[in-house]
Amino acid sequence: MPCVPCARAPRPARSPRLQLLAKHMSDAKIQALVICTSATPQIKKRSIVKLLLSKLLRRPGGRPTFRFPPRGTPEEVDYYGCLAQIDAAKAAGVSHVVLVSSMGGTDASNFLNTIGRKPDGTGGDILLWKRKAEKYIAASGVPFTIVHPGGLIDEPGGKRRIIAGVDDELLKRTPRTIPRDDVAKVCVEALLHANARGLAFDIITDPVGEGDATRDFGAFFDTLASGRRYDFSKDPGEPPAAFPGGLPVGQPK
Repeated sequence: MPCVPCARAPRPARSPRLQLLAKHMSDAKIQALVICTSATPQIKKRSIVKLLLSKLLRRPGGRPTFRFPPRGTPEEVDYYGCLAQIDAAKAAGVSHVVLVSSMGGTDASNFLNTIGRKPDGTGGDILLWKRKAEKYIAASGVPFTIVHPGGLIDEPGGKRRIIAGVDDELLKRTPRTIPRDDVAKVCVEALLHANARGLAFDIITDPVGEGDATRDFGAFFDTLASGRRYDFSKDPGEPPAAFPGGLPVGQPK
């Protein structure tokens, strides 16, 4: 099992939607769940205009800026939304949950954490909120596998060697990308192999032609299970919370 400190998290509001989700899972006899939801930033149109004007005037323009839509912040989606799915799966007796998260969760200074951040500090920190959800499932008692893919690319899967690591050590490599198809394959294979349970790991792929494409996932998970485990005790810090006591009752999750 990964090294997980004792975690206490505010419980998401026990809304009728959460109870209904658990009932649907139970009624449908859902045995496994793959969670791959994520907050999605939206580009600020004014920042594009400013960037174009800067280029026309040959001035440094910086980067476009982003925001998250209402009720779509990382705290709401990547943390409380994820907790709601985990709680519903546990209540329904789901036997295995695969959580797709992201590399970079050990580094509070990662650029992705600045996206959507408000003047009071809330609204951003997507990687830190994802990491908090990972700690929650690791301490929940629900059989789990946590997958941290590198940069996602839209290229065919099954053609590359999949490289696994822990604790963001793969961020030192270039390239550090992986086709979406290969991430999906790893998630499905994790559900089919008992030795994938309790694992948390990072994945990227080598370029096509560098090494043989990964085919034997039993051996893939065996190597991870026998190696160094992901260490959740490495704490990048607590993200500022807009909802420190949990989401308001009735807010969609």
